[in-house]
Amino acid sequence: MFDKKHAPQLAVFAVYIAVLIAAVVLCGVYSDICFDNIWTFIVAAIAYLVLAVAVFMFLIFNDGLFFSSAAMSAAFCGVLAILPVIGLVVTVLDVPSGADGLICAIALMVAGTAFLVYLIVKALIVDLFQPIALNTLNMIMLIVGAVFMIVAALVAVLTKAYVLSCVISATLVLTMLVGTAWAKMQGYGKFSNTDGGPYLLFEGKADGYSAYRIPSLIVMDKNILNEKNGTQFTDNVLLALVEGRKNSAHDVGVVDMLGKFSLDGGRTWSEQKTIFTFGEEVGKYGNPTVVLDKDTGFLNIVHMSATKTTGFNYNTFNIRGKLKDDLTFEWEEPINISLPKDPSIKRGAADGVRADTLMVGPGKAVQIKGGKYDGRIICPASNNGSSFVIYSDDHGLTWSRSEVAGSGNECEATVLNNGDVAMVVRDGAGCCNYHPKQFQKISYSNDGGATWYIKEKTTTLKTPICMASVYTNGDKLMLSYPDSFHTRVNLSVGTTMDGVNWSSKLIYAGAAGYSCMDGDSEGNVYIVAEIGKVNYSDAIMFAKLDTKE
Repeated sequence: MFDKKHAPQLAVFAVYIAVLIAAVVLCGVYSDICFDNIWTFIVAAIAYLVLAVAVFMFLIFNDGLFFSSAAMSAAFCGVLAILPVIGLVVTVLDVPSGADGLICAIALMVAGTAFLVYLIVKALIVDLFQPIALNTLNMIMLIVGAVFMIVAALVAVLTKAYVLSCVISATLVLTMLVGTAWAKMQGYGKFSNTDGGPYLLFEGKADGYSAYRIPSLIVMDKNILNEKNGTQFTDNVLLALVEGRKNSAHDVGVVDMLGKFSLDGGRTWSEQKTIFTFGEEVGKYGNPTVVLDKDTGFLNIVHMSATKTTGFNYNTFNIRGKLKDDLTFEWEEPINISLPKDPSIKRGAADGVRADTLMVGPGKAVQIKGGKYDGRIICPASNNGSSFVIYSDDHGLTWSRSEVAGSGNECEATVLNNGDVAMVVRDGAGCCNYHPKQFQKISYSNDGGATWYIKEKTTTLKTPICMASVYTNGDKLMLSYPDSFHTRVNLSVGTTMDGVNWSSKLIYAGAAGYSCMDGDSEGNVYIVAEIGKVNYSDAIMFAKLDTKE
């Protein structure tokens, strides 16, 4: 959990503990003149210790998210030093306080309580604050630490240590203010190793949507489009798809599938287009997983959809459409490829996914070109804790299910130069649980995805438990992912020539989540990814990657 880069956080915590111990010892020495407040002071010390531990955990788990870990550590150190220092002076010197002190203490205690309730509702219920929510232990510790501080302030009021109560409440309020100020003031992080862009394709709070998530990217070959569809494109067509979430960053609500097109390699993009929607009804079109069929010219969008009126009991569809010159589609009727529904199964996760839900992707599907399985469409999928693929040999009309590739959920596949299929499998561990060291895992198939001769081969690339994307560029296997064990930060791309030895390049230093890579026959590789100032759901970026060594 700890290494040299955590020195600022460790130093801060050492200061916390040293000052706290000194304060308790000195309070014990002078207890003969402050007997009335000694237990109040001890309660405050315990509350302070819990809050300090929670803040320290926050600094460690979210390292890489802050503009400067050292500056954030120093800011919290300064605030948390208020209580033991001033609290010691107040207690030892037995500073008197009258009615004004009581009013001030109650006012600050009420303010601290109201601020805490507001932050809980705002960050965890109304508009999900991802860094804290992705670590349940840290979230609980922060809330418990704050509650303990409020209790300590109340105890101080009851023992008439009004000034001490004011200091306790002020420490809590200032601690929350430091976190709030950081969340409001921090800008986007730094980009690197890109050869075009980056561009913020979709930004939250724009165009009527609170947040954009779950990006998908496909590079549609102009030659296939022109030959099969009769279009006249002079360049490849890039299509970026996302879930547009109107209400919040949460997985359910009014969620549309949206898209933008580029006809010049991603340098400029079309206006936002609505691909699928339930209108204002609470419902979701989600997990876009796309592939262009080289033989028919159809774009296949495999996805899941459900509405509130159906209890968010998802059905899974493939819908095939032909792109026209005006960047609209001629869609065929959706093909329902759902698993059989079990009426005895109740709604499971918060996003409505059940044990009989066929989850797909998200990101992209892939088509085999040449060899025994030429033309086979492979769509990564998962169900009830197992990852696999569904594949179609008749251009997306009917589908078969492969052997299980791993014990995870979200996944994405690519076809290697030798014809094997490689699929990255998201670990099945809960993303909100504590997981000090988890690594990306890849499964391999040599029979068109039907079975897997290697299941969940562990790489040297980190994962905070998050969807990742894979792409084959020449002889290289590439994987985009958040490079952290603890939280979703530091969008990076790992590259290997042999599936064993990996190198990694940082693309974005800051909050980062899901991503999707795709490329063209000329060796250009593009990426769309969730990034943010604080939350990785702040925006969807696009970039052309620098693939030079």
